[in-house]
Amino acid sequence: MQLFVSLSELGFLLYAVLKAFLPLPSLEVLLVPLCVREPQSYLRFALEGAAGTCVGGGVGYFLASRFRKSILTHFLSEEQMENWQRLMQKYGVLAVFIGGITPIPDFILPYLAGLTGMNFFAFSLTDGISRFLRSWLVGYSIYQASGLIDFQAYGNLLCAVVLLWGMIRWIKGRYYAGDDR
Repeated sequence: MQLFVSLSELGFLLYAVLKAFLPLPSLEVLLVPLCVREPQSYLRFALEGAAGTCVGGGVGYFLASRFRKSILTHFLSEEQMENWQRLMQKYGVLAVFIGGITPIPDFILPYLAGLTGMNFFAFSLTDGISRFLRSWLVGYSIYQASGLIDFQAYGNLLCAVVLLWGMIRWIKGRYYAGDDR
């Protein structure tokens, strides 16, 4: 991760490409520090992230479509594959859009699109737009907040508060899910 941070924007672009088809942490791991450092450049970072994930999504798509036969023989039955194809024909664009705009693990979508033969243009366009919107929203939020919060002075405190809040939510959900407290 330190390598990507030291390379700054080139590292961000490279990470975006790899993140699209490998199980790596979310793109925001690098997007947020870049936007905190240069809040006025949030649009450029959103475009770079979208371009990188679009290229990486294409790599994952073509890997899946190229090695489709060997993947099918080792991991999926013909019935499972037919089921996935039906679902992707019905919900493919919507699934790619939701996967790109939300923080759910989305690296599997290029493989699924390639395996099921989803239209590459529809996949790429939907993937690029959804990833851009997500990166833009994160960057724009930081840009707007940078006028209100001095991230350089209060960044660590803000991170600690968010981390503590997340841990409390996780503990409550894990251990007190059934309680009506």
